[in-house]
Amino acid sequence: DTPYDDQGHGTSMAGILVGDGYIEGVAPNVELVVAKALSENGSGEDSIVAEAIDWCVDQGVQIISLSLGGAPGIIPFNPFSGRDSSDAASDAIDLGIVVIAAAGNDGGPDDDGDVAHPSSERLVISVGGTTQTGEHWSGSSTGDNNGNLFPLILPRSDPHQKPEIVAPAESVPVINNRGTWQIVDGTSAATVYVTGAIALLLEQNPELGTNGGQASTDTVIQIKQALMDTAKPTPSQNGHDDDYGYGMIQIANLLESFV
Repeated sequence: DTPYDDQGHGTSMAGILVGDGYIEGVAPNVELVVAKALSENGSGEDSIVAEAIDWCVDQGVQIISLSLGGAPGIIPFNPFSGRDSSDAASDAIDLGIVVIAAAGNDGGPDDDGDVAHPSSERLVISVGGTTQTGEHWSGSSTGDNNGNLFPLILPRSDPHQKPEIVAPAESVPVINNRGTWQIVDGTSAATVYVTGAIALLLEQNPELGTNGGQASTDTVIQIKQALMDTAKPTPSQNGHDDDYGYGMIQIANLLESFV
């Protein structure tokens, strides 16, 4: 099918990654594979997102970036719910594919109590957002790492507390599908910055990528741990923070840690 973007969100996020004009992307030399999983109003079914993830796996991708998310199911272990995006993401990770997803934009008084699905999945890298000055962006979803009964959320421990990392999410300049540019807020943008950092890492260290035939779940965990080890926490932060994760993405530090 001919690719198209009738909503614009995907075009804006792709520009953060591969833009080569006035707005320069984080990793402009990356080979981009795009799957349309949401409707023109930005909504969709989780099962369709799962199909999109599976399709990306079939294309031989090394990274899957999900600038989307939704509330976790009220009955997360419902045997009749079918395959969802968490299942698809977990299967991709089992193949050594790094999966990054937005923590969500329901922070503040409307916060539902946890990061969005599928960023809540254990080995998916959940990305929260910061302001232009590096502080917690108020719209970024807070992680529930102590656990909950309804909806059921199991307690999380290091190094898998959510979100894992934060990146710029406020007043981000992006291209749009009208041939101009605009300013956006949200953890979708933050997610792409982290995706770009990992793309640069795989360019520098191709043996980490699935196309090199060496990647595994252990490799994904290694990359995930390196992201957190090289992140910059707030001055008062001690360990994980439910808003700020393990700290702000530091791309140069990440790349240097693998030299």
